[in-house]
Amino acid sequence: MGYRAVCRRALEAKACFRAPWLREAFDAVDRELFVPARAWAPERDEHGRWRFLDRDVDEDAWRRAVWDSHQSVITQLDDGRTGPVGPADGDFTSSVSALDIVCTKLEQLGLDAGHRVLDIGYASGYHTALLCERTGSERTVGIEVDPQLAAWGASNLKRAGYAPVLVCGDGMAGVPQHAPYDRIISTAAVRTVPWAWVRQLAPGGSIVTPFGTAYANSGLLRLNVRGEKAHGRFAGSAAYMWIRSERPTRALNVPEESTARSSPLDPAEVLEAGWEQDFVIGLHTADVAFSHRGDGADRRVQFVDQAGTSATIVRYRDWWQADAVKSWGPRDLWDEVVAAFTWYATQGRPAVTEFGLTVDSSGQHAWYGNTGHPLNTDHA
Repeated sequence: MGYRAVCRRALEAKACFRAPWLREAFDAVDRELFVPARAWAPERDEHGRWRFLDRDVDEDAWRRAVWDSHQSVITQLDDGRTGPVGPADGDFTSSVSALDIVCTKLEQLGLDAGHRVLDIGYASGYHTALLCERTGSERTVGIEVDPQLAAWGASNLKRAGYAPVLVCGDGMAGVPQHAPYDRIISTAAVRTVPWAWVRQLAPGGSIVTPFGTAYANSGLLRLNVRGEKAHGRFAGSAAYMWIRSERPTRALNVPEESTARSSPLDPAEVLEAGWEQDFVIGLHTADVAFSHRGDGADRRVQFVDQAGTSATIVRYRDWWQADAVKSWGPRDLWDEVVAAFTWYATQGRPAVTEFGLTVDSSGQHAWYGNTGHPLNTDHA
């Protein structure tokens, strides 16, 4: 059995083809036409670098990676500054997404054959080709911010026999000249759903996008437009790269003086309980990012706000001691994170699907249960 057939069987076993058109599109679009001969797998080699895939050297390994149902293929590192010449260490900045999450997103989209659809961040063009199979090239529009990726994806689509409208530009602005759209789908994560997307939807239209915060980039959001607002719940998990203008910052400009105190609870209880807890904490503390430092007895976690005005470092070892928490700037970020954790625990740790987002001309507002119960996101 070939790798494509193995992948198809795996997707069927995971119920990824609940929308029948997805199976038809999978069969029609050759994914190999949209993956470069040289790329990376998102797994480390023995030297700690991303494993290199070279079709000319090991075609079997390359094809196995292309048709892995649960793993993406990394097509760009460091915005193109790191070339595909061998194993490398760097930040993922473009990929051909894993097929199981692609199917999940497209099912959430609720795409009908007669819809007009906008694909945000088309990159390789594979995702756009699947959309073309459903709606036709004449009803499909794609936008890509990176000029090199845009040209490469356009070439891939043409070679595969598709002719959607393609634009090179910032996906956050949408493509107003070809609006309105019945559906908008993004292949990159946002922290702020652009009002431009909502404005470019036809009445009754929908948006599906990966959504995250500086704290946790792991949600999948579906919004439905009703009048001058868009409302929707989080549908589950989807960890995607950020739209470039949405990448969280790490700049710091904090005072030298710090304050010290003990922690009210073990940091591990807050930071090692899974993605859903992280995601909900992030909805409360939308502009707070964290990263770990050190190992073993020296393990610490650092929190920073996106404005760069505050920072907090929490020590894991002896967290109850008077010097376990050190804060700089006007905000105690650990206190904010603990407050969000306590709220989540008090509510009985509800599923992510109990939370949602409303977007209107004034901005966006996260809520729990229904739109009448907004979350406290004063610093978002």
